[in-house]
Amino acid sequence: MELTTTISIVEFSYDGYVARILVLSPFEPPADGIAKHTAHLVDAWNTAGHNVFVIAPGKRRGPEGRESIGPRSTVARIVRQIPQNRTWKEAAEFAPDIVFVQFAISTLNVNLWAVRSLCKQFAATPTPVVVGYHEPTREYDLLKFVSRQIYRAMAQVTDVPIVFSSAGRQTLTESGLFDEVVELPHGTVGVANITDNDVARVRALYDIRKPLVLTLGFTSADKGTDILLDAVGTVAANRGNEVQFLIAGSPRRRRGVFRLMERRDVKYQRQLKERAKRIAGVDIAFSSYIDEQDVAALLFVADVVALPYRRITQSGIANLALSSRSVVVCSDLPGLRSNLGDAAIYAEVDNSSSVAERISSLLGDNNASLRRHMRELSAERAVANTYTRVAEEILSAGLAYGDANSST
Repeated sequence: MELTTTISIVEFSYDGYVARILVLSPFEPPADGIAKHTAHLVDAWNTAGHNVFVIAPGKRRGPEGRESIGPRSTVARIVRQIPQNRTWKEAAEFAPDIVFVQFAISTLNVNLWAVRSLCKQFAATPTPVVVGYHEPTREYDLLKFVSRQIYRAMAQVTDVPIVFSSAGRQTLTESGLFDEVVELPHGTVGVANITDNDVARVRALYDIRKPLVLTLGFTSADKGTDILLDAVGTVAANRGNEVQFLIAGSPRRRRGVFRLMERRDVKYQRQLKERAKRIAGVDIAFSSYIDEQDVAALLFVADVVALPYRRITQSGIANLALSSRSVVVCSDLPGLRSNLGDAAIYAEVDNSSSVAERISSLLGDNNASLRRHMRELSAERAVANTYTRVAEEILSAGLAYGDANSST
């Protein structure tokens, strides 16, 4: 029997209210997409004057085991595989107005049950537990019964479920976990400040000599890079070989039993490189690592950013592309349409011919005006969907739930 949870959100204004926000999430370092997402939300809450305490996996650092991450915010890396009383003690002593959890099996991995244990303890208090579900579309059936049970267990301690795309909302409601889900944008930094020096630096670093088609992100078969490789020959032929391709990224590092997933991704990466070697006469390069300071400029320099995903809930890379005013070709998936709207050209899912056609239609001097228009649309969407907006709406949803339930 599926678990069904109903939420009721009423409008709540907290103008002038200083909230105490407890965040359970990975926090960089090491590099991680959800950890970076958390950092952006914390920055927005800091700017708004709120107090934030992040409890994250990892080794304690800083005085008394805490690091300052803003004028009123700290992070304590005290989540362990086995739930510990001292973690609950520090969390409870913070006396939060809301608890916000960044949830994905892939990023929490061996710390899943410790995080769930903290949520269960808060669920027995009046403090609202708000959970951001990042990858339900990819993960709910990923490990069959095991992953479904993990999601059901997390749903039991969730007061307000939040997703960042229509695909995530569809998965959580159709699975019977929730009747209602709050859908928000994933978030952007607005329009990134990219200088001429930034552009010159990445052109030199990555030897960009021709119009560039870029794909970027953690390596996974779900990302569909093999589909792009099946398309590169057609694109090169259509453009008289005046095009180069850069495949940037590496497999996500995992721990415990989830290393099996890492091994699968490592094998896929190896197969991609072997396949690329067999494609004669096409300029294809791989880069396992892109320095953070180069990401926005590289996305901007690319004539086309290709996201030929097979399956995705939402894409952090897609939102980085918006901030970088990128020209995006991506699979026609609900999660990507939620993120990108009209700021992308959509190709059929798992169809290399469609991907090749869409990319070719954007390259060359004759399509320069179309690319300029696509960049303008990306910038407009980036401005509309900032982390400031997302952080405000997460807090509003949590406070509204608490206010509604305290008065009943």
